[in-house]
Amino acid sequence: MQKLAQEQNEKIEKVNRERKYHQQNTAYELNALHMQWKELCQKNIDISAACASVETRINELKREAAERGWNLDAITENGQLANSEL
Repeated sequence: MQKLAQEQNEKIEKVNRERKYHQQNTAYELNALHMQWKELCQKNIDISAACASVETRINELKREAAERGWNLDAITENGQLANSEL
């Protein structure tokens, strides 16, 4: 009976060691994924801020063009103002 109990305890210990090993590996992987997620979130925040800055600058340039009387609808296909608008 003691031998059977000892065998069961050994099996339990083996299962517990394997479980602990897998939990530790999973924790490492989760931490790595968490750091990657945080980095990507920060990149998204940075990109959003850059887009807002570009949009603000575009609006400033449109306002400046309007003050100068430039017709931005007259932009040619290659992206330059028509000569008559300069």
